[in-house]
Amino acid sequence: MKRHILTSVILACLGLAACGTDSPVPGSAPVDVPVPTYNYVALGDSYAAMGSTSAETTGPDYCLRSSDNYPAGVLSDAQVTGLDATCQGAVTADLLRPRDAGSEIIPAQVDALADSTDLVTLSIGGNDIGFGDIAGCFLMAMHTRQASNCAAAWEAPVSARVAELPGRLDEVYRAIDERSEGARVIATGYLPLLAPGERCAEVEVLSDTDRAWVVSLSEDINRVVAEAAARHDAETVLPAAAADHTGCAEPGQRWVDFLGWQTGAFPMHPTPVGQAVMAEEVLAQL
Repeated sequence: MKRHILTSVILACLGLAACGTDSPVPGSAPVDVPVPTYNYVALGDSYAAMGSTSAETTGPDYCLRSSDNYPAGVLSDAQVTGLDATCQGAVTADLLRPRDAGSEIIPAQVDALADSTDLVTLSIGGNDIGFGDIAGCFLMAMHTRQASNCAAAWEAPVSARVAELPGRLDEVYRAIDERSEGARVIATGYLPLLAPGERCAEVEVLSDTDRAWVVSLSEDINRVVAEAAARHDAETVLPAAAADHTGCAEPGQRWVDFLGWQTGAFPMHPTPVGQAVMAEEVLAQL
């Protein structure tokens, strides 16, 4: 992987200083240790693109690329320069090929990569398994207050899509490596909407079967994402405390939200707080 390293001369000087006396050499100047910098590109779907509903957006209007999403948080760091190429609704194919959004054509996200790119974040896979269908089923139950039956309708097709996802992710990683060989890639996991055994007023209308299914599905996709990253010598970031900050947490503590109206988030997506936490996790990894 590309690394910004000190020259051998500076390393030698530091080594000599460490082996010398405890007192500084009279008249010696302090050694300036350069801070690593990164040329960064963010790739991915709405879990990366969409922050608060009130934030300004950048890039194509269709993408809902928020100015307070986690890529923006990473780009705000002095170590990082680059761009955000994320777009809501993206599947793996949209990273590799142009996307017809009706009123405009969205370029393939990997076209944002270059030889000079040495840091990439990647949030992809949720839409490949049908996240929109799943979220829509749960939201319909929540709005109508009629008991859900989402697993019965969607478990079989979603399981088939999960089985196909590793191959699709491998294709994405190969495309990243072709355009930015040696770049450091950090795959960001999906913040879970619900923790095991968790109940709250917002999800009371969901059946026990559906609650258990959405938990297992979150675990499945994050496992597939992490395994794909490992196959391609990439890293994975998912905040350790994510299960304590689901849509059932107090509004100010939610990193994701079911309906979004209490947190300024889009339904079934990360909250502004969740996006900020993910940015912090990525920067801590650096």
